[in-house]
Amino acid sequence: MIELSHISKIYCQKGRQVHALRDVSLSVRQGEFVSIIGSSGSGKSTLMNIVGCLDEPTEGQYLFCGKPVQRLHGAAMAGVRNREIGFVFQHFNLVPGMTALRNVELPLVFRGEAPAVRREKAARALRLVGLEMRMEHMPAQLSGGQQQRVAVARALVGEPRVILADEPTGNLDAPAAADVMELLEGIHQKGRTVLLITHDPAVAARAERIVRMENGRIAAY
Repeated sequence: MIELSHISKIYCQKGRQVHALRDVSLSVRQGEFVSIIGSSGSGKSTLMNIVGCLDEPTEGQYLFCGKPVQRLHGAAMAGVRNREIGFVFQHFNLVPGMTALRNVELPLVFRGEAPAVRREKAARALRLVGLEMRMEHMPAQLSGGQQQRVAVARALVGEPRVILADEPTGNLDAPAAADVMELLEGIHQKGRTVLLITHDPAVAARAERIVRMENGRIAAY
């Protein structure tokens, strides 16, 4: 499903080149649960951004479901992000002035789906993550763990092929983190491909396969 071949990413900062990724090659099969672990600055988040079509490599090729991502532009690239990939972030990225239900609806708004259809799908996703009694709550009225559950529901609502989770437990206490990991494991068991970015070895160990990054390179997998 995901094929990265000799990917490099170079940024320019204050007149000098920073090599965030160096000749990275990685394959992820459909239905796999893969964790990518590494310290801050190891390149794991840059790799996630490229896989999620949020950034482009400086060199190399990225195939998603056999299609070269570099050939996609504008609406075509946005379509891959919106329909094929669900994102879960460390800081939840919920809209403060919207209810849980409205936050989960957002990806479907960008697809142009009818309001009644959006509400039905969003409510179903929130029930899947155990928040059927919190649909009309604002983010500030929810605990950190509940906010991350809303974020997981938002990632699921469009039925994407891939879930990308970037440090999804980083801002949670141990019980809430365990709940979120159980959700991700359940998503994987239903056949979804899950890529998890983390710096925590205990969280990484919950995946089927661990990819370790150091200094912009894959050190082990």
